[in-house]
Amino acid sequence: MILRKSAGGLGRTGKRIWAVTRHFVLPLPRFYYEGRPPLEGQMWYRERKLLFRTVRRFKPLHCFEVGTWKGGGSTLFVAQALAENGSGILHTIESNLEFHDQAKENFRKHLPGLLPFVDFRFGDYRQVFPEILNSVGRVDFLILDGPEDAQSTLDQFRLFLPFMKPGSLLMVHDWLTEKARLIRPIIEDRLKWRLKEVLLPSASIGFALAEKI
Repeated sequence: MILRKSAGGLGRTGKRIWAVTRHFVLPLPRFYYEGRPPLEGQMWYRERKLLFRTVRRFKPLHCFEVGTWKGGGSTLFVAQALAENGSGILHTIESNLEFHDQAKENFRKHLPGLLPFVDFRFGDYRQVFPEILNSVGRVDFLILDGPEDAQSTLDQFRLFLPFMKPGSLLMVHDWLTEKARLIRPIIEDRLKWRLKEVLLPSASIGFALAEKI
């Protein structure tokens, strides 16, 4: 079985095969592929790997994410990396109350050891995050993976940008789609940003890692 997308996308037959073969896969690749069952998560294998390894390598302290969903996607992989680093916190916000409550309950029930590294928030990021940003004063790591809307992505980016210093890291999901259309030319400006890695099909639908200069 090729570890390309993620276990969550397997059909009935694939899930039966994976239930057996997973025991023969090393723990870290298995983690990238299946996350932490029963948490639901999206993102593909290589995307999860890049996300996790970036946080482990650069050890950001103040991390931000708009869109928690059910907690098993980028929230999980950032939180796990921070826990293994032994420091840092992910401020993540969800506008859907059902998803917000489910994510918090998932972590409380299945991953209590990660709770010190995640600040779950509910509401509109434009109303909730400014107070946090003014308090901590900087953004070390930001992941943008909101709705498939270019203006929404740009608006999110503009909120965080004043707090991003040289060395701040930005990851943008769906790099090749409408979601990133307006932000892509900004990040491709080599005088202000350094594109460190870009995942392309067939490993990803587009996932970029950039560092502010």
